[in-house]
This record gives sequence, structure tokens and C-alpha cells, in this order.
Amino acid sequence: MNAAVMLVLGAGVGLGVLLIWRAFAPRPTPIPAILSDLAKPGAPIGAKVPTGDPVIDRVGSVSQRIVEALGHDSTGLRRELELVGRTPERHAFDKLLGGVTGLLVPNMAAAGLILAGMALPIGVVGVLSLVTCVAGFVLPDFLLRDEAERRRRAFRHTLSSYLDLVNVLLAGGAGIETALHAAADAGDGWGYQTIRSELRRARLTGQSPWDTFAGLAERLGVSELAELAASVSLAGSHGARIRASLAAKADTLRGHQIAETESAAEAATERMTVPVAVLLFGFLVFIAYPAIAQITSVSGPQP
Repeated sequence: MNAAVMLVLGAGVGLGVLLIWRAFAPRPTPIPAILSDLAKPGAPIGAKVPTGDPVIDRVGSVSQRIVEALGHDSTGLRRELELVGRTPERHAFDKLLGGVTGLLVPNMAAAGLILAGMALPIGVVGVLSLVTCVAGFVLPDFLLRDEAERRRRAFRHTLSSYLDLVNVLLAGGAGIETALHAAADAGDGWGYQTIRSELRRARLTGQSPWDTFAGLAERLGVSELAELAASVSLAGSHGARIRASLAAKADTLRGHQIAETESAAEAATERMTVPVAVLLFGFLVFIAYPAIAQITSVSGPQP
């Protein structure tokens, strides 16, 4: 028995040493990550570049190596990370911090119960620690996807108003590229800043606006941008009439937004029935309990 325990402990120590060595050992940067960084545009023109904390960046780099050593790669989340403006190092730091916190919370609670005179089985504490550790490790991924989806919805709202402005400028006799740039300069906010930055970068690099919109749709995961890129490309390359297609696209976006708003309102209304039902049940128990207690005490066996 002692030999088996020592063997398991030795394997655990060896695995920990291997993970630490893989985390701190220098590793080459993957080629897809390098190509993605080269293709990614810089900060918007005129915007201040945010400066991060060197300590957090250093700890995040080590955390990313540890997370990669555990077999989790953030390459699949690169689009969401870029959309919310978060680095892979910081996301890895959040995941590692969540995992360590989830591992410590049940043990600290068990220690508090022991001090209070109540002890939990070691197996229960171990299972709870494993479950909370895994939950804390994967929770940042769900929060990241939820935040990225909110940013996409906000960008669709911005795109709808942007298309309306482009349509108005086209109706006033402006050209397609002039209307695209002028409409982007008319608004503020994250969505307008992103569109304005991409159009200015396209103008400086000699790239067409429709290719820029197609690349932005790929990076943000917004299919409406890809459809807009196809419409603008058709207008810029073949001289087709674009006002009707832009107006239809804006109406479609507004219809989707209205449908999403109504769906969210209906879901909130349905969720409100749960607390109302709980309150009603508690009220009925509060009313009926004295009568039931009185009846049971009267009809009970007499001494």
C-alpha cells in the first residue's frame, strides 16, 4: 500500500515538474499566429494606444505557457479576443486564476468547517475541488464568448445606422467611396471607429473598401459585413445601382434587431413567472400553515 501511494505521489510530482518546465521553457511562436498578427491592422488613426501593466503582461505570458502546457490552446478564441480587445496572455491569466481560485475555495471552506467542529470526508472535498477548479478554468471562455456576442450585436446596430447614412449620401449625389468615408466620419462609438479605421487604412494602403469590409467581416464574425462587401464590390466594379440594396440591407438589419429585442423581452417575461410563483407558494404556505397546524393538533391522539 505504501509503495503504491509513493508511486502515485512520485508520478504527480513528475507531472508537475514537466508542466512547470514546459511553461517556462522558450517555445517558438506558431506560424498561423505570426501571419494573423501581420495581417491584423493597428490601432485606429488618432487613437491612443493603451499601455498595459508590465507585471500583468509578464505573469500573463507565463500563464499562457502553463495553459498551453495543460493542452488548452487559445487559437480558436483569437477572433473573440480581438473583438473584445483582450490579449491571449491576459485571457490565460484569467483562466489560471479562475482554476486556482476554484481549487482553493472548497479547501478553505473545509478548513473553516474543521475549525467549527464539523469535518467533511476527504473524498467529498477532493471531488468539489476538482469540479470548482474545472469550472473556474473554463468560465473565462464562456464570459469571453458572451462579451464578444454583445459586441457583435452592438456592431450590427452601428452597421444599420451607417448604411442609412450611406444611403442618404448616395441620394444626394455622392459617389460610393465618398459616401462610405463620409458616413463613417459622421458617428462616434466603437463601431464607427472600427469602420472609420478600416476605411482609412484601405485608403492609405490602396486597398478597395469592399475588400476591407470582407476582411473585417472575417475577423469580427459578422456575416452582414460580408454581404455589404459583396454589394459594394458589385457597385464599385460594375457600376450597379446600390441604393436599393443598401436600403434593403438596413431594413433587414433593423428587422433582425427588432426580432431579437422582442425575443429577449419575451424571455425576460417568462423568467419573471418563476419568482412570482415562488412568492405565491410562500404566501399560500404562510396562510395555510396555522390552519393545518390547528387541525392536526385538534384531531391528534388525546392523552
